[in-house]
Amino acid sequence: MRQNRTRPAVLGALARGPASGYEIRRRIESSFGHFWQESLGQLYPTLSALSGEGLIRVADEGGHGDRKRVRYAITKAGREALALWLKEAPAPHVERNELLLKVFFANEGKLADALAHLESSLRDAQAQRDILLTLAKEIFPTGEPRETEALLGWLTLDYGLVGLRAHIDWCEGALRRLRARAR
Repeated sequence: MRQNRTRPAVLGALARGPASGYEIRRRIESSFGHFWQESLGQLYPTLSALSGEGLIRVADEGGHGDRKRVRYAITKAGREALALWLKEAPAPHVERNELLLKVFFANEGKLADALAHLESSLRDAQAQRDILLTLAKEIFPTGEPRETEALLGWLTLDYGLVGLRAHIDWCEGALRRLRARAR
């Protein structure tokens, strides 16, 4: 499953209960969307492939006319495939960060553009941090949970917050340094 990383995301989402493609996408966005995204264009071919391999099955079909809704459920074989994937070492994380690319090549353009990008990225990170902090207070009002399943969710949320804090700190420092040079 290492090749197509959408597969384990779909299997994991379905391990929490049957869902349609749209519901899977919403489930991803609302639970682990702060560190993983999937488009509907990725989900539907993956659902078809997983179904063809017997890793998921059609749980029920509803709707009417053009609005037919197919909901899928994970099979025993799907749970086994997910468990095997969970045992594999994660693929090395290679970051593709357009902001850093623009900063790196900023001498080829205008410094004002780099400053504007940094300011925008800082605002976006602060807004995303505020969303995650609100989410953390709603989901984990007492802080770090005692139950293992809840702790796993808390840890991924904490990772997002730590990363955002680091990004905010870096943007503030980069802006300070570049503004000092621009004077």
